Amino acid sequence: MSKQIHLWAFLQGIGFFPTGWRHPRAAPEGVFSMDYYARVAKMVDDARFDAIVFGDQLQSRGAGGRTPARLAMPTLDPVSLLMAMAAVTEHVGLVATVSTTYNTPEMLAERFAAMDRISGGRAGWNIVTTAHPETAPNFGEAQLPPKDQRYRHAVDVVAKACELWAAMDKAGPALPQGRPVLVQAGQSPEGRDFAARTAEAIFCPAANIDAGIDFRNDMRNRIAAVGRNPDGVRVMPGLSCVLGGTEEEARANHAAILDMGDVPLAIEYLSESLCCDLTPFDPDAAIPVDAILANTLLPKADVAKSVQPAAEKGTKLGDFAANFMRHPRGHNVFIGTGEQMADMMIEWRDSGACDGFTLQPSYMPGGLEDFVEQVVPVLQQRGRLRREYPGSTLRETLGLSARMREAA
Repeated sequence: MSKQIHLWAFLQGIGFFPTGWRHPRAAPEGVFSMDYYARVAKMVDDARFDAIVFGDQLQSRGAGGRTPARLAMPTLDPVSLLMAMAAVTEHVGLVATVSTTYNTPEMLAERFAAMDRISGGRAGWNIVTTAHPETAPNFGEAQLPPKDQRYRHAVDVVAKACELWAAMDKAGPALPQGRPVLVQAGQSPEGRDFAARTAEAIFCPAANIDAGIDFRNDMRNRIAAVGRNPDGVRVMPGLSCVLGGTEEEARANHAAILDMGDVPLAIEYLSESLCCDLTPFDPDAAIPVDAILANTLLPKADVAKSVQPAAEKGTKLGDFAANFMRHPRGHNVFIGTGEQMADMMIEWRDSGACDGFTLQPSYMPGGLEDFVEQVVPVLQQRGRLRREYPGSTLRETLGLSARMREAA
């Protein structure tokens, strides 16, 4: 049997491109409407995706004290959104991002147990440790705990939550899945080690097929090294796309999305990403590396890796920001026809670069509609994407153990 392609839908906010909310087929006002969430949830369910994924933020969007003026980046509570979507879907999984740093095991266990029961066994937990420094004051702390401490704490929190789910399951009535599916998205060495010990699915960036192969091989080796079966973990890199009836049309559609943003908007997006306000600087001047490293609230070493190579080449700030906006977050962006995208996805799957993909529509809901209409039927015709769900729970959909009672 050919390798099936798993599909997740990351439906956060207004889509992948920071300019996408301006597209004629975008509906940015819909992110505060139940009708909008019902529509996209049913679309994903009908297309036989494994799961819908939502991220979360425990701090406001900002750039070192300044709120971007023209970036439409709403972030609503993921559990609330997914529970609303559960009411209008039958099979698609519901993966919510919730931090171990600012939630107790008891709170997490109860919240996800309720989510699993009410959805009939479709809950998943994307485990994060909270890395944004502006979160700490919202919880009465001056600064975040160090990364290694956050991950040690996460191990303890997940283990305790699993113990609580096992106790709930034993006491009855049984949880539909035994426990939610555990998902992880950390890319640092600490994050990869944590995922190897804990995760049943991993979300990651992979800008090209070689990067995907390297990441998946590394994770499979780490998983095996801690005594787990690598075949029991799904690796799901992010993937965005801009489609057209021909390659030329797709490229034109992509250019049109990018043209909806100008250099000032690109600099706002870069500022938000680096957590450092760059709007006072001249776009035609060099990248102000010293000022960025002096003022960013993010780890300076990580920020330096992002900006120094371009600065050493003499790239102007405006050009760097514009290019950064064209390739958000380091994920793969496919531009072409639906047939060509299906070819690419099959190649990645067969080459061992992934077990499937986490689709990040270029804008919402039009980008999702294009994928569902132009790519999903091709994958189904080629026998690489299911036409029916194999069962009622997310574990069954992912091909994981139907019940999972043991602690992480």
